[in-house]
Amino acid sequence: MNRTAILTAALFTAGAGLAAAGYRPYFWGWAVIGLIWISAVLAGRRRMALQLVWLSLALLAGNGCYAWADARLASVVAPPSANWNPAADEAGAELSGRLDTPVEVDGDRAVFYMQTEEWSWADGAAVRPEGERVYVTVRLREQPEQEVAATWRRGDRVQLTGTVKTPEPARNFGGFDFREYLRKKDVHWMVTVKGASAVRVSPPGRWDAARLLRWNDHIREGAGSRLASLFPGDEAGYMKGLLIGLREDLDPERFRNFSRLGLTHILAISGLHVGVFLWAVTALCRRLGVTRESAARLGFWTIPLYVVFTGSSPSVVRSGLTAMAGLYAARKGWLKDGLSLLALALLGMLLWNPLFITDVGFQLSFLVTAGLLAGVPAITRLLQGIHPLWKSSIAVALTAQLVSFPVSVYYFNQFSLLSLPANLLLVPLISFVVTPLGYGALLLSFLWPWAAKGAAAFISFLNRFTFYTIDLSEWLPSMHLSWPTPTFLWIAAYYILLAWILLQAGVLKQHRELERQRIYLVPDGAGFRRRGVRMTALAAVLWAGCLLYGYAPAIWTERDTGTVSFLDVGQGDCAWVRTPDGKHILIDGGGTVSFRKAGEEWKERREPFEVGRKTVVPLLKKRGVHKLDTLIISHADTDHIGGLQAVLEEMQVGRILFNGTLKSSPGAVKLFQTALDRGIPLIPVQQGDIYTVGRSAVWSVLSPLQEERGAQVRLLEEQNDESVVMLLTMLGKRFLFTGDISGEQEKVLLSRLSEEEDAPTLDVMKVAHHGSRYSSSGDWLWYWSPRLAVISSGKNNSYGHPSPLTLERLAETDTSVYRTDLQGEVEFSVRRNSLFVRTRLTGRYGK
Repeated sequence: MNRTAILTAALFTAGAGLAAAGYRPYFWGWAVIGLIWISAVLAGRRRMALQLVWLSLALLAGNGCYAWADARLASVVAPPSANWNPAADEAGAELSGRLDTPVEVDGDRAVFYMQTEEWSWADGAAVRPEGERVYVTVRLREQPEQEVAATWRRGDRVQLTGTVKTPEPARNFGGFDFREYLRKKDVHWMVTVKGASAVRVSPPGRWDAARLLRWNDHIREGAGSRLASLFPGDEAGYMKGLLIGLREDLDPERFRNFSRLGLTHILAISGLHVGVFLWAVTALCRRLGVTRESAARLGFWTIPLYVVFTGSSPSVVRSGLTAMAGLYAARKGWLKDGLSLLALALLGMLLWNPLFITDVGFQLSFLVTAGLLAGVPAITRLLQGIHPLWKSSIAVALTAQLVSFPVSVYYFNQFSLLSLPANLLLVPLISFVVTPLGYGALLLSFLWPWAAKGAAAFISFLNRFTFYTIDLSEWLPSMHLSWPTPTFLWIAAYYILLAWILLQAGVLKQHRELERQRIYLVPDGAGFRRRGVRMTALAAVLWAGCLLYGYAPAIWTERDTGTVSFLDVGQGDCAWVRTPDGKHILIDGGGTVSFRKAGEEWKERREPFEVGRKTVVPLLKKRGVHKLDTLIISHADTDHIGGLQAVLEEMQVGRILFNGTLKSSPGAVKLFQTALDRGIPLIPVQQGDIYTVGRSAVWSVLSPLQEERGAQVRLLEEQNDESVVMLLTMLGKRFLFTGDISGEQEKVLLSRLSEEEDAPTLDVMKVAHHGSRYSSSGDWLWYWSPRLAVISSGKNNSYGHPSPLTLERLAETDTSVYRTDLQGEVEFSVRRNSLFVRTRLTGRYGK
């Protein structure tokens, strides 16, 4: 094993990772290298000094390469004006260039990346883009435009007129940052075009190199069409993703089910696919009488073609480079161990593009492969009394799970206890049966279609078994765990302790085997074993403690702090409360209101944006919410409950408090039916009810009034004035949640409240109905006189919320206002006798 190559690659990668995390040790890094060298030389260890300096230089080189590559990610296009505001401004422009990617047509939208060559702002100012790459969205107006957009191909010359703006950053703490995602692709501008008629497309020249890319896209599309003709329904999309890396037609719900079980790696073209391809090339060459050396040479030169054909994802690039390095090394007799080959592939990819280090596919691909190479032999030795075939399968699956776990929970915030058995059962089936047969059926479809149909029928049977097995896991929601996003320190501790356990256990195992052969390496064998057992047990206990802490860190670190967060869910309401003793409450869940008309079904997308699945649930998981103790539904309008369907489907909910009415809308009916099917208690509330959550959060219900609600649950279409109004008292601070009540309902409530007692001191008020002019009357605001107010409304919403009149009334009561449309998520940290606030976009923080 070439340890220098492995350590060099590891430290280069570590340096790039530190730079990606924000650690860039320039001056003191060189100082440390100098100290290391001087110390080693003075100690008479010149060889060691050179090795240490080399490894330190590898660390700094990785750090510097990433910093250099990251610094180059800057736009060369100046904004149209000096006072351009990236958060709000947009401007018209005319751009020309060429299509840089295939076009994705989905419903009323066509999306592609474009390499610009000319750029003119609407005011006439022209700039030289010098290859500026932009993200283009074409809003299709008529259904025939779908067919027009589908004819656009990579490499086409494009001229278009549209609106240019900068990408949106994350609007919630820990949310997906689209601006940073595009920046990593060196994209800094988004262009929105209205209608395919605003895009003028012409093919590239006859000898244009872009024609090679178009040819490759054409072949992939042809292969996809063949698979669509062989397999029924959503199986076609599944097989396209599995065999050729086309995932556009993969059913989103199917992909989520794979993801919950930790099986998405099956859908990534990786080492197995490259291995099957090489086997096929070798077998064909032997059939034709080609020598082994010539077959290996042919395989070497055809691997890049296969990598490009399957989409050039990081996993297949890694596999391709490793296979090519292995073939070349085998021919030359160099570097015969797998870890060294993997290290060379890692160095090669990072030198080509250091930004790969931030790609989750890249990270998982190399981590899992390195873990399999280093860990499978160690774990296999520890498994006793198991059939060799099962022992190998268990060792591979267990190693992959252990190695990938921290990265998976860091990015996806979920882990299934069924993941290991699912991988043991399905990965061999899909990897060694379905995938080779799928490639065989695809090839047969060009030669003997009838034979391809027969093979596809058998594969379809296996696919149905796979889907049925995965769907069964959805009946056990408690087996799917949510994990908060871990820190880098926790991830490092996890790997160090895991390696310690395996090393200690391996040493003990080897010692016992030698003693059975009457080979004694130490005088006191019994004492050695006892010390080894104690150290292994200690490492195991520390590792288990690390897992427990990672699962619920807030219990250990935030016992004296509560949190009230008003999430930015666009034009809707959603608030999350965490009590100091770790209880979780969700008030509403946002929702997207659809304005589709009859005959516009073609505009529906394969996976339309759904705020619950895309925003609310991921944020709750990132924050370590394993179970919602209480879900409060203020009322059943779509902008308050639309996101809750995903919450009920993906999270455990203890109880639901609601206003005691139902609404006939499909979303409301489905939501309440889901709650009933899952056995979640539905509790109608009324004025005077008090609910305690944990030891320090008390909820007092102010509305609906008792006579309004009545004794029976009734159907009610107009829900605003029946909103649940609740007062939260936590650690001495008070928050008022008002739903969408109108000024008229405020008067009714004031008449009741003024009869009982003076208004309690109010710290924060959630302004009713997104700041509508018809809510938050002057009397209502003067009665409560809140110190702070939060308005939950969407950026540039069509309703004009919040109303200037409402803002004026809040200013008259000397109330500080926070707005999700301007500041993103608004988070209040509550401690005894203190209240801190921060916002995602403006970063304000203070008492």
